[in-house]
Amino acid sequence: MDNDIALIANKSLEKKEINRKDAAQLLSVEGEEIYDLLYWANKIRFKYLGDKVSLCAILSAKQGSCTEDCTFCTQSDFYKTETKSFPLVGEEEISNTISQACEDGADSLGLVTSGYSLNSLARRGDLLDRENDFEKFCGLVKKSSSSSGVPLHASIGCLSEEMALQLASSGIKQVNHNLETSRNHFKKICTTHSYDDRLSTLNNAKKAGLKVCSGGIFGIGEKMDDVIDLAFTLREVDVDTVPLNFLNHIPGTPLAKNPSLKPMEILKTIAFFRFILPDKEIKVAGGRETNLRDLQSWMFYAGASSTMIGNYLTTEGRPASEDRQMIEDLGLVCVRN
Repeated sequence: MDNDIALIANKSLEKKEINRKDAAQLLSVEGEEIYDLLYWANKIRFKYLGDKVSLCAILSAKQGSCTEDCTFCTQSDFYKTETKSFPLVGEEEISNTISQACEDGADSLGLVTSGYSLNSLARRGDLLDRENDFEKFCGLVKKSSSSSGVPLHASIGCLSEEMALQLASSGIKQVNHNLETSRNHFKKICTTHSYDDRLSTLNNAKKAGLKVCSGGIFGIGEKMDDVIDLAFTLREVDVDTVPLNFLNHIPGTPLAKNPSLKPMEILKTIAFFRFILPDKEIKVAGGRETNLRDLQSWMFYAGASSTMIGNYLTTEGRPASEDRQMIEDLGLVCVRN
């Protein structure tokens, strides 16, 4: 057992902040020492979250035709992909998805829309909010949340303080808005809005009393320092849930030919975030099946306490029954409402 990793792990177990030197040491681990890292990440997870696993589902509630140029995204109008575009869905589709999420064992349902913001006026004042999708969205949430068997979460782009308050009053419990990567690397993957736009959204959600879900995507050309910067920023913001996504190489996007991350490298990343954010919900989300392959169950040993089930936004996931069986086989317990 590597003594240096054990010493850093004890800091996390005692909820002492890990410094940058320790963080770099964790991400530099190679070979058999990765197994030591996973061992301690699992210990940290058990201390703070026990044997409980949280499952979430999502609905692509408005898709495509996005004005932003995030280089990993299939929904951007900047790139030619096979992603279909459609406007904001209606009450029936949300209701059907809620029923499916409950049947699949999800403990939350995220409603996700494309674009900078559902309220285009919240952007730069140069776009007209003709359809007023934000007001429609809040109305749909009010109708659905009262009878919903799962808490409703929202991922609808950038939020002003007023929008965040309105979401809270409509019945939304948590807002997802990923920082994606470090401030320094962000400008290499998106030029149409800023890192501060994203941080502002997280702060506005917290001010409104909403829980905050924010993480990143990996395999987009980031360096070690970018991973550390992201983790430390999320710790500073004090987010509630940290989704970790791994690049799904979609033809037509600028990053389609990026080298794929190796499964053990992904597990090391998950473990690293558990060390830095010991008591937070660490959720393995997009790209899980294609990147981890046969090592999917290892994500929990690496410190994950949550995962996404069912389909993603523009790609299909595996049957939820397989994920529930995987969790049961590990002796873990799915959280139920």
